[in-house]
Amino acid sequence: MFDRQATTRAFTLDPLEGSKFKRYAVALLAMTAALALRSLFQPLLGATGHFISISAATVFASWYCGLGPAALSTIVGMLAANVLFVPPYRLLGPLTEQDVAGELLFVLICAAIIAVGEGGRRALLRLRHAHETLLRSRTHLKFRVRQKTAQLQQGNKDLRDLSVRLMRVQDDERRRIARDLHDSTGQALTALKLELAGIERELAGRNPQIAVRLAACIGDARMISDELRTISYLLHPPLLDELGLGSALRWYVDGFEKRCGIAVNLELNITERQAPEMETMLFRVVQECLINIHRHSGSAIASIRLSQTERQFIMEVEDEGRGLSVDELSAIASGETLGVGLRGMRERISDFGGELEVLSTGQGTKVRAVIPIDVRSSRAIPAPAAGVLTASEIAKRSAAN
Repeated sequence: MFDRQATTRAFTLDPLEGSKFKRYAVALLAMTAALALRSLFQPLLGATGHFISISAATVFASWYCGLGPAALSTIVGMLAANVLFVPPYRLLGPLTEQDVAGELLFVLICAAIIAVGEGGRRALLRLRHAHETLLRSRTHLKFRVRQKTAQLQQGNKDLRDLSVRLMRVQDDERRRIARDLHDSTGQALTALKLELAGIERELAGRNPQIAVRLAACIGDARMISDELRTISYLLHPPLLDELGLGSALRWYVDGFEKRCGIAVNLELNITERQAPEMETMLFRVVQECLINIHRHSGSAIASIRLSQTERQFIMEVEDEGRGLSVDELSAIASGETLGVGLRGMRERISDFGGELEVLSTGQGTKVRAVIPIDVRSSRAIPAPAAGVLTASEIAKRSAAN
């Protein structure tokens, strides 16, 4: 990986930044080197050609050393050349008009060279300053972008964590409300039905009309009790805690078919119980899928396939309804959909490290989820112990109540 700062220094090279003494010294050394090089060719060139070496030193000094050092080194070089190479070898010896004209022309050329070199040097310095400013701005912008990106990622993570915590609190609250409805309100209704039934029997012979009205009240109380029990089980099925996901799904599918008139094919290949949080998540996802089928698909058939391997759960819920358009699928894939239920399913599954996929061909929709299994949290399905109600016993006891 290349060094950007080194590249910048090479591009905007100004090795003589610093003290004026350094720049003047280098300019004079460059002129001295040019005169020394010219002296090597003195036997061949004689009194001609010294302007070329002086001009080269002037170009170097004007570009790297600045205006003052270039002018001084050029004047020194001209005087030294007169002493070293031009007869009668004096600083300002007797000069002809031709010599004066040549000296003035050379001075003008050197002045032009110095002016052009100084302009180029200043332009290079401005370019370097602009380049460094741009680099600093870019670095600051990248830092701000990374900072904002990190803040957004942290904000999204916090929102996801908050959403997951809210769903867990919601599940816990549903469990508490369902237990309270079943244990307190349900028991109170059962006691009310028994009391009304006793009063009905006492009045059956003495006041048949009131007995009939009491029988109607008992029927209303039984209907309220049934609806309350259904609401309680929908909030949190007791089978989910007692017997696990398979029994809870079978109970829910049976009730769903009766309530909605949609035939559901349930295929379960579950070999082990999982952590309660995992089973609750899978139950809620299947529940939300069936609710969406009832509300939106228009399908009369639905199928649920839930299989378990050593490393993952695979859940597929499919219908034969109207399906989804390409735009709707694209919005779902990009996370732009505003559906609360679908977003809740995705967040529930993501909390366990799984992935949710929605597929549709225009003649039905399939929701597929793959959730990794934490082997440490799984446990074998226990056989019903003494005192533990089976699914059929719970259903019979509920119907009796």
